[in-house]
Amino acid sequence: MAVSKTVARGSIPRCPAYSRGFAESNKGNDPPVSIAAYLLFFLAGLGFGYAGSGKWKWLPLIFPLALAVGAAVQQGVDGTMIIRLIVALLVTIGGVLLGALLDARGERGERTRYA
Repeated sequence: MAVSKTVARGSIPRCPAYSRGFAESNKGNDPPVSIAAYLLFFLAGLGFGYAGSGKWKWLPLIFPLALAVGAAVQQGVDGTMIIRLIVALLVTIGGVLLGALLDARGERGERTRYA
């Protein structure tokens, strides 16, 4: 039996070459977005830890807490949010401590030793 019309490759819906357009990507919390947020928390902690004085060094801890409260009001509290909040606080604390260490090292006048 001969087919009267020509069939283009991929024009049959069940054909593996059939494509309906662009693949749908994940919306929202893609891993690069999460990494960017943690990087910003770290940089805020580093900047305040280095330049802040006294208790002002710990001001960046308010940023992840405020964002978590906003997300909790809008979407509710779940385990993922709590884990992400803990990670964000730890990253921010690490940035503050590293900034304070760099500040103390600069005040002592230590020179950087390269390997």
